[in-house]
Amino acid sequence: MTGERGQALLIAALIIGIGALAIVGLRLAQDRVLASAETQSAGEAAVEAAAAAIADAYIAEIDSLRAHAFDVPRPSLDITGVLAHPATLETARAAASEAAARNGAVFHGVVEARCVGTTIEIEISHAGRRHRAALPVDSCSRR
Repeated sequence: MTGERGQALLIAALIIGIGALAIVGLRLAQDRVLASAETQSAGEAAVEAAAAAIADAYIAEIDSLRAHAFDVPRPSLDITGVLAHPATLETARAAASEAAARNGAVFHGVVEARCVGTTIEIEISHAGRRHRAALPVDSCSRR
């Protein structure tokens, strides 16, 4: 009976070991999924913050045009110039960095903004992933 009991203990220990290994594996998988979700969330927050900063620059340009609507010659909307201006891009980058920090991440990339038809597209790269946001506008062409 001692031999059977020893075998039963060995099998029980083996089953407990397999169970512990499965739990550790599941825990590691869960940690990876959570880390990925946190990184995704930080990237989304960063690109949305950058988009808000670029929207502010766009609105400031529209307001400036309205203030000088009766000037001669009449000013024209240069949205491409606004998007390429270093101050606009730095403000957007700083906003993205701050949003990422509030979400427990670090952003030290660049913000890209371009006009596509009637949309301003904003794109950042964060933790190896591309994040995009879009702002609908009347037009990206000069008026």
